[in-house]
Amino acid sequence: MSNSYDLAILGAGCAGLSLARELIRHGYSKRAVIIEPRDTYSHDRTWCFWANAQHELSDLVSERWSQWQLSTPRRAIRHTGAKLSYQQIRSDDFYHAHLAKIAHRSNIELLTGVTAGPMADHDDRVEIETTAGAISARRVIDTRPRPPQHDQATIWQIFSGAEVETEEACFDPSVAGLMQQMTSDESGLKFTYILPMTAHTALIQTTRFALRKSAPDTLDREFERDLRTAFKTKTKIRRHERGCLPMGQAPQSPHPSARVFRAGQAAGILRASSGYGFLRIQTWAESTAEELASGRRLSEKPFGSPLERKMDAIFLAAMSRSPYAAADWFARISNQLSGDEFGRFMSQSPTLHLWLKVVSALPKAPFVRALLAGMPKIDRAGHQVAT
Repeated sequence: MSNSYDLAILGAGCAGLSLARELIRHGYSKRAVIIEPRDTYSHDRTWCFWANAQHELSDLVSERWSQWQLSTPRRAIRHTGAKLSYQQIRSDDFYHAHLAKIAHRSNIELLTGVTAGPMADHDDRVEIETTAGAISARRVIDTRPRPPQHDQATIWQIFSGAEVETEEACFDPSVAGLMQQMTSDESGLKFTYILPMTAHTALIQTTRFALRKSAPDTLDREFERDLRTAFKTKTKIRRHERGCLPMGQAPQSPHPSARVFRAGQAAGILRASSGYGFLRIQTWAESTAEELASGRRLSEKPFGSPLERKMDAIFLAAMSRSPYAAADWFARISNQLSGDEFGRFMSQSPTLHLWLKVVSALPKAPFVRALLAGMPKIDRAGHQVAT
């Protein structure tokens, strides 16, 4: 194996594999290597998003819901999508399809069970130390998570749950329960996420938008208690799913050098006010692959418009100052918007008109106070600026 490549992709998760797929689609012909520390892939997560019926990854969608619901203990708001549906892709389907594409390309090499270490620029190349030996590449795209010392955020979305099977019919498979039984207090927002596949099976998660980061397994007991309380029937756990997502990440240099580019969650690709990121990763992968395949210089890619970034920063600042009001705010937003508008607001880039509808639904005082108290400055690339 030659250790010299044109491109090195660090991490073969959603961002790294999506980029590989788009490189293949755009006819990228130079040598590339993808370095991934895990040895094998498993069904360890699901990705959900709002989209039209047909798109690039339609064949991988396992479930679609044209209706979804949010609720508090006092009321429920149900949406029906006109053009958009809430869609789910299972990670095992995603991994299998992308790994198969890579396996058929002689110019793209996937190294599993290999961990990338320190990097250093040398002339026109980057030297990367790995557990399988040193490699070099003209350009590096680093999709790995941030190291713990840089992993800070305004709000943390923490969840613990499982794909469950119930003895009795408990679910309506036509309706996704996105933020069920929302409650909030000084520690943040809590809700239950229910994605039913059949009347007897669903992915259920206990989720918190918290001011402080904690390990997802700290919610395990809370999830088990919520499951017993909500469903008075025998349940079987098929698999567990846990995670901790940053909402409004703290400042970090966007790229370590002119030849090393951060991407994925580490680059702040998740929508700050909701945590959705799958569609944004696909958009980034397509544009980045097009630049690489055509030999153009990689450009800075802001995630979302300047309006979106500023409004999200205000929203998160207000929620961090008034966490007890979060359930009411999300219920107000949901009640104000149509189904398609809600889907665009949560996982895409809202227009000015959509933002005005959201603002009109919310109390003004908490957001004015957040503005007056100051909030993180956002640069043109979408990164928070240290002050």
